[in-house]
Amino acid sequence: MKQTIIPIIFTVLAFLVACNKENIITTAETDVPVVEAYLEPGKEVVVNLSKMVPFTEEEFSGSLTIDSAEVYIKYNEIEYLLEPVSDDPGKYVSQDSNLVVLPGNDYALSFDYNGHSVTSTTSIPTRPINTSLNPSVLYIDPYAMGPGMSQNKVTVYWDNPDNIYHLIIIEYMESSYDPISPNLDPESFDQYRKVSTKPVLETSYDLDTRRQLAFFGNYKIIIYKVNEEYVNLHENISQSSLNLTEALTNIENGLGIFTGINSTTLTLEVAKIQ
Repeated sequence: MKQTIIPIIFTVLAFLVACNKENIITTAETDVPVVEAYLEPGKEVVVNLSKMVPFTEEEFSGSLTIDSAEVYIKYNEIEYLLEPVSDDPGKYVSQDSNLVVLPGNDYALSFDYNGHSVTSTTSIPTRPINTSLNPSVLYIDPYAMGPGMSQNKVTVYWDNPDNIYHLIIIEYMESSYDPISPNLDPESFDQYRKVSTKPVLETSYDLDTRRQLAFFGNYKIIIYKVNEEYVNLHENISQSSLNLTEALTNIENGLGIFTGINSTTLTLEVAKIQ
């Protein structure tokens, strides 16, 4: 996502504008608002608004951000007006300390756009519980990492009594790269700094240590609990663009996502065997 969670790539939603879901504006005469908002306890309340412009014969030359909407978040029966960020078009933030994001609470988004009321609701999940990592230090012999060689397993654990989706972000924390494989292309280093798993309903996840841990050093392992609307959009974007038929969104009269998330963080060290 743009705060902590890896952002969903909304450019793929261009394929979805022609869908026939009733809650989406699809006329060729208007652009479609796209919402991106992840409410998380302890984080700033941020809503990002952009436009999904339907395909036309004429090239669109206007702004792709929505910069002058009156965006409200409703919490505890009170509506809070978010403020646009002047140097970050399309971004709206809360400056009211009374708008707090708390687990178990409900939140509603609303704004008007091109004569339509754009709305959505979500709830904030509780934090992942009883999380652990085994091992917390992964030792690797850099001289024994030839083709076909396997690394030791690293497993992330959590309890899941309510059968809620979880996903994991693996984020490399060092300021410079120390690649495990000498064959790793330096041009690809940045893409391995932060990687995400798909949402799962399990109580554990085995890291793909050959693909998700590319460097020696320290990592943050962030375990997120996510709502169904996030899972729906994630699965929709994971499809081939040739098979897309409907835009799975929880935005009334728009596209994108307004959702609650919650997380806890573990640490992992990938160390060299000397």
